[in-house]
Amino acid sequence: MSDDPAGDLLSQVSAAYVAHFGMPADATAFAPGRVNLLGEHTDYNGGFVLPMPLRLGTAMAAGRGGPSGSLRVASANFDSEALRDLSERANDTWSDYVLGSFRNAPGLGAGDGLTAMVASNLPMGAGLSSSAAIEVCTLRIADILFGTDTDPVEMARLARRVENEFVGMPCGIMDQFAVSVGAVGEALFLDTRTLRHEPVPLPHGHSFLVVHSGATHKLTDGGYATRVAECQAACAALGVAVLSDLSLNDLDRIAALPDPLDRRARHIVTENDRVQRGAAALQAGDAAAFADLMVSSHRSQSADYAVSLTEIDQLVEGALTGGAIGARLTGGGFGGSIVALIADDKVTEVADVLTAEFPRARVLAAT
Repeated sequence: MSDDPAGDLLSQVSAAYVAHFGMPADATAFAPGRVNLLGEHTDYNGGFVLPMPLRLGTAMAAGRGGPSGSLRVASANFDSEALRDLSERANDTWSDYVLGSFRNAPGLGAGDGLTAMVASNLPMGAGLSSSAAIEVCTLRIADILFGTDTDPVEMARLARRVENEFVGMPCGIMDQFAVSVGAVGEALFLDTRTLRHEPVPLPHGHSFLVVHSGATHKLTDGGYATRVAECQAACAALGVAVLSDLSLNDLDRIAALPDPLDRRARHIVTENDRVQRGAAALQAGDAAAFADLMVSSHRSQSADYAVSLTEIDQLVEGALTGGAIGARLTGGGFGGSIVALIADDKVTEVADVLTAEFPRARVLAAT
């Protein structure tokens, strides 16, 4: 892999734009994907998360022109183009994320016509925020094209609005915030209720290995929305606004809920605690303590939140028996990727073990 995957992707998308549209782009931008180290499904419950931006991501080249009020957007990955009216609704295709982001961008004029080319080295459905990357990338392009200067936190809010109100995905703000505000080379602790955030160092002498299971997901298919609804039902039963209003002291109350609401609420409360302890462990340079929290997080995702799959569980166990000190499902679940914490001198060994034992697995990134 190149030492500058973002630069390579920007060069690729610029060339693809020229080849497709017959003119140079007016602007280019890049946005990273992210891997979540701890804090799964806590963001739409007002809780804590600990994501980390990746060097992989999405690049876009774009220009002003074309039919008034329209967007021509092409993908270098799919070899396809969509012609969308800037006023139309989502139609459940990949171009929704670009269209919705331009529609939410400050400075978009009613008569604007836009052309855009997208390229990404983030696999879709891998749990690495490919949708947030394309949203933030589009909003960054819009800033350049329209002469605006959107604050990164506000950009995260706008990108989440695209997901919630345009695409129809009831997600929290973690993915968009990590992509827009986070920095490659460090984790980001975020309180999703207040948006208080701070950088957190990565563990010295260890790397995070991201491995795609080969099982892709599409979170708009219903499993994610079901979990959101279950959390809302648990809130109603417990008389709280969000599950993050609860703490470990409330586990007895949670245990009295009917199944599966008890398990869903227990995961959120214990996961919030794991994120706080995990951030403290990284600040203290305690990789072993952080690794233990990753393992307990995965078990909670599998047993209490039921977003893992048998093949994901097996991949996590394969990583642990193969030499990782911690491993867990990352992302929304129902497929996707795992993230494993490994001593630097064992990264190649663990990667080789996983790809040999699990033919569908693919190593995507290592910090």
